[in-house]
Amino acid sequence: MEGTTIYSSPFIEITRRTDGFYLQSFKKGLNVDEFNKIIGANPEIQINNFTVIKEALVFAPQPSRKFALSKERIAVDISGDGLKAFMTLNVGQEELDGPGIIKEIVVKLNEKGVVYGIKKEALLNLCSGKPILIAEGLAPENGKDSQNTYYQLKEIKPEVKEDGNVDHYELNLINMIQKGDWLGEKIHATPGVEGKTVKGTPLKPMPGKNYPLLYDKKTVTEVVEGNKSTLYALRTGAVFFQGESVGVSNHLEIKENIGVKTGNLDFDGYLTVKGTVEDNYSVSSTKDIEILGEYGVGSVKEISSSEGSIYIKGGIAGRGKTTIRCKKNLYLKYVADADIICDGSVHVGFYCLNSNITAREVILDSMKGQIMGGSINAEIRVVSAVVGSPSEKRTIVSVSGFDRNIFKNILDELNEKIDDLKSEIAKYKQQLSIFSNLFDVGQLRREQFDSINEKYGALKASLSEAEESKKNMVNYLKAKGEGEITILKKAFPNTMLEIKRMQKEIQKPVLRVSYYYHEGSIKEI
Repeated sequence: MEGTTIYSSPFIEITRRTDGFYLQSFKKGLNVDEFNKIIGANPEIQINNFTVIKEALVFAPQPSRKFALSKERIAVDISGDGLKAFMTLNVGQEELDGPGIIKEIVVKLNEKGVVYGIKKEALLNLCSGKPILIAEGLAPENGKDSQNTYYQLKEIKPEVKEDGNVDHYELNLINMIQKGDWLGEKIHATPGVEGKTVKGTPLKPMPGKNYPLLYDKKTVTEVVEGNKSTLYALRTGAVFFQGESVGVSNHLEIKENIGVKTGNLDFDGYLTVKGTVEDNYSVSSTKDIEILGEYGVGSVKEISSSEGSIYIKGGIAGRGKTTIRCKKNLYLKYVADADIICDGSVHVGFYCLNSNITAREVILDSMKGQIMGGSINAEIRVVSAVVGSPSEKRTIVSVSGFDRNIFKNILDELNEKIDDLKSEIAKYKQQLSIFSNLFDVGQLRREQFDSINEKYGALKASLSEAEESKKNMVNYLKAKGEGEITILKKAFPNTMLEIKRMQKEIQKPVLRVSYYYHEGSIKEI
């Protein structure tokens, strides 16, 4: 079978035939490096039998035998995702520099269906034997999920200002808004941008997921304008969240005092008193109460919140007649001659005088904080700069203590509950994303959406409650031992400290000390 001679020398001859390349040797003397240079100059040769080469060079002369296949002159490979096409040229340098190679490349690309994203600049720098990125498609740009933003409640954190003249105790408890005020918004999900393969095939993007705004439909309205939905208050009131669902609760603002003009006040909702509560009057509310008068309250009968917290900016001078009750936390500048019963924490700005307090913990927030007289009864801890007085007024501070192992078990259960709730929420969130085009569906699917949305909101509310309980439990576990009394500056004689019914009488001044219960006894550091 005759072929075309592509290389000939006194040592070897290489010919091309229809089924591949053949090698014949005439005499010894050609080494491997020289042979490799010959092959390198002919990139169309793809060796598949090295034995033939070895025998031809080592045992020359040898007859003509097949040792290689013909490579495809222009090989085009397309990536699995269809977004890239690579070209490998298996031709000699003379052909690379010749006028016909570009036309041949274009024909090959057409044969392979590569019609989009061809890189013309790649045709200007051709090389042989190496993959060249000859075409690149356009990857689809997935849509963005909806961006939901809500009103941010002010942080409930006492701010103590001690300027040497007038000490201030500031706190944001109730978040007041007016009818028509902004409560949240959603930037709708986007559909994404279509892509295209090097063959021109469209690539559909993954549309973004539309998550609903959660709100109380009785007090909040949603207005859709273009690609944006906005929440507005339907009434004036106090902002509240149940889980992630925002609403506006009843809010009553008394601009002056509660007294002869108003009578005793019992309100279902949030209550703000700009002035004070006059002596012998009582105030009760289901939600948070804030009394903002600079001079606080005197011998009121009772101030109580059945579900919320209480903030008394100016403090209490109770004259032995006043009782304060709250479900959550109590914040006040000072307290004198009053009884306090609180299911949460009691934060006092500056001093506690001759008062009886029962709470989970009692914290004097200022470094001027002082407990003088009366009886403090906490479950977790009591922290104050000073306890007792130079006059050695009888002062009792008692911490009933807790079982750390039980609290840790409760924390573990809360973590497990939170994980379970998050898992359930993720399922409902996925279902809600199916309703991205809610405004284009019928009544039946709308009812399904409302049902899922309601369950989703209830789960988020449960999660919020569990996370708040976890936050409190973590805070309690930060207490030293299983019950703590910390004195940041000084304790005076005639002060009796008790932790888990174990008593310690302070008989001489002590400085900067923490007492805590550990393994059956009171320790101190």
